[in-house]
Amino acid sequence: MKELIIALIAGVGAGGLYAMLGAGLVVAFRGSGVINFAHGAVAAYAAYTFDELRENGDVYLPWFDPIPEFGFLKTLRINNLPVKLHLGEDPSTWLAVAVALLMSAFIGLLMHFLVFRPLRNAPTLGKVIGSVGVMLYLSSIIAVNFGGQNRADVGFGGFTTDSPAVEILGGTIPRSNFYLLAAAVVMGAAVWALYRFTRFGISTRAADENEKGAALLGYSPQFIAGANWVLASVLAGAAGVLFIHKTQPALFVLFVVPALGAALFGNLSSVPGATVGGLLIGIAASGGVELADKGWWPAWLPAEGVRNTVPLLVIILILYFRGDKLPIRGSISIGRQPRAPESNNVLIGLGVCVGIAILLSNIFVSSWEAILTTSLLATLFMFSLVVLVGYLGQISLVQFSLAGVAAFTMTRLAADGTKVRPNDFFVNTGWDLPDPLAALGAVIVATIVGLVVGIPALRIRGVQLAVVTLSAVIALEDILIRNTTLLGEGAKSTNPTPEPSWFGQYVGAFNPDTNRTDYWKYTAFLILAVSLVGVAVANLRRGAMGRKFLAVRANERAAAAAGIDVSKTKMLGFGISSAIAGIAGVLFAYKLPAVSSDNFSVFAGLALLAFAYLGGITTIGGAVIGGLLVAGGLSAETLGVHFEDIDVAYINAVGAIGLIINAIVTGGEGIAMLQTDQGKHILAGLRRDPTIAPPDSVLNLTQEEIQGDVEGALV
Repeated sequence: MKELIIALIAGVGAGGLYAMLGAGLVVAFRGSGVINFAHGAVAAYAAYTFDELRENGDVYLPWFDPIPEFGFLKTLRINNLPVKLHLGEDPSTWLAVAVALLMSAFIGLLMHFLVFRPLRNAPTLGKVIGSVGVMLYLSSIIAVNFGGQNRADVGFGGFTTDSPAVEILGGTIPRSNFYLLAAAVVMGAAVWALYRFTRFGISTRAADENEKGAALLGYSPQFIAGANWVLASVLAGAAGVLFIHKTQPALFVLFVVPALGAALFGNLSSVPGATVGGLLIGIAASGGVELADKGWWPAWLPAEGVRNTVPLLVIILILYFRGDKLPIRGSISIGRQPRAPESNNVLIGLGVCVGIAILLSNIFVSSWEAILTTSLLATLFMFSLVVLVGYLGQISLVQFSLAGVAAFTMTRLAADGTKVRPNDFFVNTGWDLPDPLAALGAVIVATIVGLVVGIPALRIRGVQLAVVTLSAVIALEDILIRNTTLLGEGAKSTNPTPEPSWFGQYVGAFNPDTNRTDYWKYTAFLILAVSLVGVAVANLRRGAMGRKFLAVRANERAAAAAGIDVSKTKMLGFGISSAIAGIAGVLFAYKLPAVSSDNFSVFAGLALLAFAYLGGITTIGGAVIGGLLVAGGLSAETLGVHFEDIDVAYINAVGAIGLIINAIVTGGEGIAMLQTDQGKHILAGLRRDPTIAPPDSVLNLTQEEIQGDVEGALV
């Protein structure tokens, strides 16, 4: 019992971080009505800025050179955009703190002016995608500017790794844990007082309750939003600087999940409530980890899974029972949902795409064959996003984790307890099922897990569902994908995949003779799978079920009034999407000799969502374009021919920028719809009778000419 009490008290350290981040999320939401998924990334960038300045005296600005010195650009000698500032050797700690907080404020201003102000009237999906885009961008810029290596900083003041410990009940707890608790309480009290007793706080509360009314009273909602974005970002930066001695700065990006739980505990409106919620989540998670170390604890539920499940449970319970009571900001206007037109001439489009893929497969050799299959796999997975996000309007961020569940399940079902390849480090025991049955079982498991994750969608929707599914990604990784008891000894590192044989034909991508993933039969098998799934998704949109999906996306209450079973329709959408994600996961495992949990990380899933949205998440063509754009796909590797030194982080950063621009400019309709519209305009111009004046000429008529035409028509 003493150990449990000590663990609960020690949890105030992590709880203080969650409380500070949760308070920042409340500030951003009250100021702009946006749940900022990039809040943890802001804390991470501030922590890296603090550490880099103390180590090398350098400050990296939050962008990259748009004309990098890659390939032939090296010879052009074009002046580069400033990226790094040098502030001298051995700067003081307090200067580093001040610069990190100023950088956070600067990032907050950029987010407001460049992303969320243009998206103020966008539909919910557009705002979520904009927030995810900022998260991906900052994560990519961190990799570009600071590198991918781990960082360790001892911290400063009382927030250090070597701060003296406090003895409680015979155990020791670092003193910095209590400093973090005090910092969270002080920050929460200061922000509460700011909102409670200042004119700025009163105007923020007015805009939060009724943006239209605040505008009529003379308050500028956009000025209020910008100021709150700065305040929220400074709170995130402070949390990153204060907690840097506890963990790697890169991990701050994912701390947004427990912070979301804290913010929801405060009903997205109460800073004291978010502070208390963050502390309770940290305490409960620490106590759960302590219990998981006991001998009676079931082995199939690992300690890390418990730590990450606590925020998920808090989020689900709050949203399920109080989701309808959460504040909804009264925006001045709301944009329309992106169009989801029917796919005409499906067989012609299928024939063209299959023909091009087969042609490329015969032309490509070696690594280019593997690049082609990467684009095909991404396209296949994006079909699941088209169904769930594009057609049904359910903003789910967990689909790529379901692909991981299917991949690891398939390896376990097909394993027979022997080494698949001589170099395999782990040996999996399993059911020794034939490969088709193992693949089918994996898809079924992924579908069941997807349906379970989709249950909260029966009560919640929009950004709230995005919050639940993002937290589910973190929990699933530790509860299922990295669970050695359920999925084999290699689940935490590399899990060997089988050498798949379907009806006597080897269909794996890994060629044992060349040690490359370029086997042509795998490409043909993948083309067949992508074709069948693509046709099925296109016909789904053309049928009655597709129309029901769109009705639910547009207005659930109106759909229910029209006789549509909304709950059944939602669960059907989750089931179909999860099954497609499971198919993609199985075929992804067939591509490699071994898979790891890193292959299905949250960032990989968000990047795929980003490129699907950029291509056009409501159309089959958009999924194809998104598959071409992904890092490691055909477009990126074609650019790599001319820019041979380009890094994946640059590609992801550019993709994140394109994602944000797409959300702002096209409302999420993507490149595919832009191309379709442009093609229609060209064809209409070619078909127009040259004797008839184009529509633009009407705009050039004088008022007298228009009046004469009207009078003539009346006569």
